[in-house]
Amino acid sequence: PSVDTASGEVAWRASGNYGIGDERTSSGGIYSCVKAHTATGASPKPEDDAVNWLYKSPTNRMAPFDEYIYTTAKRATELRYVLQPGFFNGVALYGIDADSIDVTLRETDGGAVLESWSGSLYAQAFGEWEYLFGNLQKETKWARQGLPIRPAATIDVKLTRNVPGTLAELGYMAVGQWKALLAPMASVGGTQYGAEVTPKSYSYFKRNDDGTYTRRKGRTAKLITATVMIGASEAPAVEALLASILDVPVPVETSGLPRYGHLSTVGFVTGSIVAQSHGIATVNIKVDGNI
Repeated sequence: PSVDTASGEVAWRASGNYGIGDERTSSGGIYSCVKAHTATGASPKPEDDAVNWLYKSPTNRMAPFDEYIYTTAKRATELRYVLQPGFFNGVALYGIDADSIDVTLRETDGGAVLESWSGSLYAQAFGEWEYLFGNLQKETKWARQGLPIRPAATIDVKLTRNVPGTLAELGYMAVGQWKALLAPMASVGGTQYGAEVTPKSYSYFKRNDDGTYTRRKGRTAKLITATVMIGASEAPAVEALLASILDVPVPVETSGLPRYGHLSTVGFVTGSIVAQSHGIATVNIKVDGNI
């Protein structure tokens, strides 16, 4: 159901009185009333009525499908999505806050299992101090590519908390076509050493003339730069790929190796293709990560 009454959501109705601050859901979004009014049968929906309504956020169930990671779906103990989106060969989850994950890929809804994954989301501690005195790090993302393609495949994602009643959360979910940029004459990714990740802060910071300053904590994102080596014959297809995702946030994984998992995010991709020789080209990629 589009309206998640368990999380306090209330559907908008085209009749009735609305006061300032009232919140209603419509077409996957939560809207706040900014002007007291009486709706009639002919009243436009909140998404079409900028005079009376202001968009606030996606609904609880639709939060993983907007463009931001920080807007999360929340459910006590267990959060589950079962999707049948059509042809797809990859899935990416970001903004995870849970203790364990179970993902099952089926031939059809309720059909034979094609692949499945399950396990804890706790990661290895960075060092002895973190292991002994800090909170163990948890993975906040999960991605898979090269999935078997079926016309009616179903993917079942379940995030679970160890302590009943604790909220499980998911900020972003993409299921679709996963494209890999491969090294020439190889079946592995062509990302070269030297890839960089830079945390980007959206905090407010102002330094005053007397040396004091004002600081307000904000959200953070990632900036990633990388160079990928590809076969020269692949350059036209890669150029078309970069053009197709301009101004569209997409998940990016620069490496499948565990130690390089930090070189990944959801963001806007730009890049240039350099013809190095008759057989080799390089792609200089920059990813401006989302919050």
